Amino acid sequence: MLRIFTVTLFCCISLLATTIVFAQDAPADQQSLLPEIDPQDIEIRSQFQARFPGLRRQPILGFNPRPRVFQIDPNRQPFIEDEETVMANLPIGQLDRPQAPVYQPLGYADPQNGFARVGMGSYVTPEADVYAITKLGSRNWVSANLNYLSTNGHLDEFTSSSRNVDLSINSYSAFTKRVKLSTNLGVRSNFNHFPGLVTQNGEPANIRNRMSGAGFDGGAELTFAQTSLSGFTFSFDGYGNQLELNSALDNYGGSLNEWGVNGKAEYSRLGENIQEVHRLRLTSSAGGIETFGSSMQSWSVSQLSAHYERLFDYKTDIKASLGVAGVSDAVDDYSFYITPNITAVHTLFDGLDVRAKLSGSPSHRSLAGIQAENRFLDLTAPVEHQYEVLGLAEVILEPFSGTRLMGGVSYQNIKNFLYYTRNENVIAGTGFTEGFYQATFSRANITKLYGAFSQDLRPDMLWVRADGYWQRPRLSGNGKIPFIESIGIKGTVSFRPVRQLVVEGWGEFVGSRKDSFDNDLSSFILLGGRFEFSVNERLGVYGKLLNLTGEEYELWQGVPERGFQAFVGVTYLF
Repeated sequence: MLRIFTVTLFCCISLLATTIVFAQDAPADQQSLLPEIDPQDIEIRSQFQARFPGLRRQPILGFNPRPRVFQIDPNRQPFIEDEETVMANLPIGQLDRPQAPVYQPLGYADPQNGFARVGMGSYVTPEADVYAITKLGSRNWVSANLNYLSTNGHLDEFTSSSRNVDLSINSYSAFTKRVKLSTNLGVRSNFNHFPGLVTQNGEPANIRNRMSGAGFDGGAELTFAQTSLSGFTFSFDGYGNQLELNSALDNYGGSLNEWGVNGKAEYSRLGENIQEVHRLRLTSSAGGIETFGSSMQSWSVSQLSAHYERLFDYKTDIKASLGVAGVSDAVDDYSFYITPNITAVHTLFDGLDVRAKLSGSPSHRSLAGIQAENRFLDLTAPVEHQYEVLGLAEVILEPFSGTRLMGGVSYQNIKNFLYYTRNENVIAGTGFTEGFYQATFSRANITKLYGAFSQDLRPDMLWVRADGYWQRPRLSGNGKIPFIESIGIKGTVSFRPVRQLVVEGWGEFVGSRKDSFDNDLSSFILLGGRFEFSVNERLGVYGKLLNLTGEEYELWQGVPERGFQAFVGVTYLF
């Protein structure tokens, strides 16, 4: 009996002890869910940070202040750019005011594919200017441009009709972001008549002499860009021209052929400073000219130069180059030149810049380009190269928005300067004297003072522009260069009373000149005007009036220019 009581008492005591233990452990489990707080963090360090045993890697907002010690972001991107890329992507400060958006003087919409401007003028003078562009894929563009102008002539004494047609096609392809290719191809055709023959008694002769020309040009440029300012550039282009003189005189006339090619290779790299660029450039041009009654005459111009560009202190922009060139032509077997070129632009303060330039460069012109300048050239003289030394200094002032003033002085010293003299050669076997012009080459120097002014009297409504110059053109013997004036002034006034209409008027004064026999050629004043009215966003009409006063003048002695002439036409955007 005692044994049973003892066992029962032991079981009750054990059960009671177990209950007390579980009762004491329950609050401990609930307290373990609270954060671990170190009183020293608050009392001594003035910091508070809660630590949860099960959530140690997940900080709670408000309880994890920014560490005072710099730490590296574990998710950072590795730095893989090279030095040239870093320099190219640095922000560049602007020396000038930002460029204004392209001004649209009329209410036309932006063309989607191009525009066409076609008109007709007095003396049966049609004109056309057409431009079109299209996109071939996401990285290829093709554009075409057509210019046409012809006239039935304005002289009664002899035929004076002419025509000029120029068609060009350009393409642009971006193979990648760094590799780009651009190409161009053009053809042209023109003709004009020579009113230059006179009898031995000095009377004009109505003999039909027609100069016609045709030619083509084309080229390509390939760019491997490392950055926007560095990389490789290769270009090549060429041209061919044929000129032919057809005359009613049996023994007067002939044909001419010429060709030319140009090549360029350039490497550019970035320097260690902001907007610092180093370039190495090689250019070469060569060609041949077969004039009337002579064999092919070859010429060449090759140049190697090193270039340096840098922006100093965001105020002074320097572009400098130094090179050597070798030149040959129909007269000189070979000539050697130094070719420096230094241009500096310095901003004194916002709105006032000064610019200076010193350069020396050789060049050789094509015969077709010379004939385009003087349509009455007989094309018998050999073409020589020229070497020009140029120095200028100018000031550009913008005192406030809408006003711009510019003025400067320049000096040119040119070896083999091209000017024109009038012939008085008796054509063999005829009773006529040739009154055409011949290309002549001689050393010359030209000192020039020039200035320009533009002002928006009322923005988008009334603005004016004017420029003028005084120059002293002299040959090596101190004689005045023929057919070049000493003073000239031009001015334009534009008025826009409503958004759809623009009216412009202009005037030009050309001072007196000397001919090749030292005779005076009188000065002249030309006045003109034009208007354009946009009917809607795609269609407009225009008109222009040339030589309003009917001024009788001659650009080339013996060839009177047009009197009053009026044009009217339409403009269409597509």
